[in-house]
Amino acid sequence: MAKFGIVALIGLLFTAGCSVGEPVRISANGMVKWTGGHTEGMHISQTGSSITFANYSNEVGATALVIFARIDSAKNDNCEYFYVETAVKKRLKVCETGEVTLFNRGKVVKVGHMVKSRY
Repeated sequence: MAKFGIVALIGLLFTAGCSVGEPVRISANGMVKWTGGHTEGMHISQTGSSITFANYSNEVGATALVIFARIDSAKNDNCEYFYVETAVKKRLKVCETGEVTLFNRGKVVKVGHMVKSRY
C-alpha cells in the first residue's frame, strides 16, 4: 500500500510539474511574422511607448507578459529601440519599414516583419 501511495505521489508531482498553463491572452493590435513562419500578436500602446507580448516561455517563474519599453534616447536609422525592464539585455528594434529584430545580450534571436499595426 505504501509503494502505491509513493508511486501515485511521484506520478502526480511529475504530471503537475510538466503541465504548462495557457498563456495570457492579450488584446493584440499588431502582428509580427517571424522569418521562421511563426506569427505572434502584440499590443502596441497608444503612445507607442510600449509593446506587449504574451510570454510562451516554459521557464520556471517566467511572467505571463513580456513588456518592452521604448528607449527614448536611442532612435536612429528610422528605427526605435525597446527593452524589457526585468531583462535589460533583451531588446527589440522596430523600424519604420516594418522590420522587427529581437536581441538578447547583443545577439540577434529572431527577425521578422510587422504585418499589421494600428496605434
